[in-house]
Amino acid sequence: MKKYLLLIEDEKLWQKFKSSLKKDINTEIMELVKKKVKGD
Repeated sequence: MKKYLLLIEDEKLWQKFKSSLKKDINTEIMELVKKKVKGD
């Protein structure tokens, strides 16, 4: 599996995202990717 660097320029948006996490960040991002690929 390849790993990618994620650059976020909007610090407030990033803090809001991090505070909404229920799992570790990698799992959350992978779920977002899967949803996007499935078209949800």
